[in-house]
Amino acid sequence: MRKKIRGLIVMAVLLICFSVPAAAATESFRFEQKTDSVQVGKTKELTVYNNGRKVDPKKVQWKSSNPKLAAISNGKVTAKSWGNVQVSAVYGGKKISCKVYTYNQIIYTDFTGYKTTPIKTKKGRTVQLKPEKHGSTVFYKSSNTKIATVSSSGVVTPKTTGTVKITCISFGKNRYIASAKVVVGAELKSISTSSEIVMNKGEQKTLKVTVHPANAYVRTITYATSNSAVTVSKTGKITAKAPGLVKITVTADGGKKIKNTIQVYVQDKKTGTSNTPLNGSTGMILHRGLSLEAPENTLPAFNLAGQRGAEYVETDVRQLKDGTFVIFHDSNLLRMCGVDKKIENLTYQEVKKYPVIAGTNASAYKNNTIPTLEQYLQCCNKYSMTPVIEIKSNLNQNGVAKFNQIIKKSRKSPVVISFKEEPLIMLRQINRTVSIQWILRDQITSAALNECVRYKFDISAQYGCTYRNIIAKAHSKNIKVALWLFTDSSIADCYKNWGADYLTCERMM
Repeated sequence: MRKKIRGLIVMAVLLICFSVPAAAATESFRFEQKTDSVQVGKTKELTVYNNGRKVDPKKVQWKSSNPKLAAISNGKVTAKSWGNVQVSAVYGGKKISCKVYTYNQIIYTDFTGYKTTPIKTKKGRTVQLKPEKHGSTVFYKSSNTKIATVSSSGVVTPKTTGTVKITCISFGKNRYIASAKVVVGAELKSISTSSEIVMNKGEQKTLKVTVHPANAYVRTITYATSNSAVTVSKTGKITAKAPGLVKITVTADGGKKIKNTIQVYVQDKKTGTSNTPLNGSTGMILHRGLSLEAPENTLPAFNLAGQRGAEYVETDVRQLKDGTFVIFHDSNLLRMCGVDKKIENLTYQEVKKYPVIAGTNASAYKNNTIPTLEQYLQCCNKYSMTPVIEIKSNLNQNGVAKFNQIIKKSRKSPVVISFKEEPLIMLRQINRTVSIQWILRDQITSAALNECVRYKFDISAQYGCTYRNIIAKAHSKNIKVALWLFTDSSIADCYKNWGADYLTCERMM
């Protein structure tokens, strides 16, 4: 019984090893190419393989389905007229065939709508490619199907980021070839540009736009200007036509639109200042002392400012629980002193327990306590600096009265500023001569200027939303214009050129 079973197993193995299906046998005998092409008047050799080895064409029986179009002899096909034929090859009892297209000439053509390459797309966005000229039989091919595939009708489907070549070959009277590079980009996340540009009238510059990620798909980048004083071309070339502040909007379309705004400041150096400050020159205010070298709003920062020749020095004042006025910007001690306590809930004796431990070079200044308003004024007097004091607290009438008495200790007439209009109004009611600036969070409006006229205020605003004509309008009402906060000297120079009365800067300019 065991011998019988063993015999059956051996027979089964032999059948598996030696019984080859007809299709597999034919597959082992094949043309090098399933389709081929030959130009009319020329001859081309067709190659066949059997079990991976090239077959001697003289040992193969060849036949053309239409010898009048293309004749075949010993594997060499000669094209006589345009069209297509089936060339068959018989070897070892196996028969295969190859379609051969014959054509008059090769014509290179473009894909409709894509005369320039590369063609840009992204995953999820198919591209339809159709050649401008083509024959009746059309073939498409992708050089890398892992990056993008192409259907028999020319629909390109992106798979992953990368670059691929799509080729279309078609046959009719002629052989038509169209090809294009297709770049599959990543999803556009953001764009970056310069945020501010300073130009002189008549100058030209080209905007540089950087996309993120670098291989992101971007369909178009467009540019728009807020004012004809600065023009911008389709390619991003900007031309300064007249002095002023203009906003250029850059829009990148990668399926979703992402925008960036660039502020362009134009000055006319040839004609000098277009507006003159009401005092005749622009006052330069140093923000919170020399805070780039010592902790902000501390005596070391104010002393350094004086030693460097600062003309105006700005600070922030808060009133404590016991009525003392101290120099401090934040409402909480956490950022500068490392303790989570609201400063206005403390007395001065309590505040002195918490020295400033943060800010520039803080470790170099041990026991750097928060100064009082009087100490700040003493420092300003020592170096003949004009105090610029921002009221941060919501002062009542008594608080304003006490503040007014303290600032009289300044040798130079101080400038008092605040976002809070109420304490400024109260101060004006008891002090008709002190210089007061009302700070705005947004751009200067006609209503704000009228309010300044009413209370004899000057006005302060961010430079980025203050236009040249606004400065002139304020001056026409005898209102001085203070602008903040400058870090770029070239932009500061532009506003000097426009006649701004005060510029608050992070460093000496």
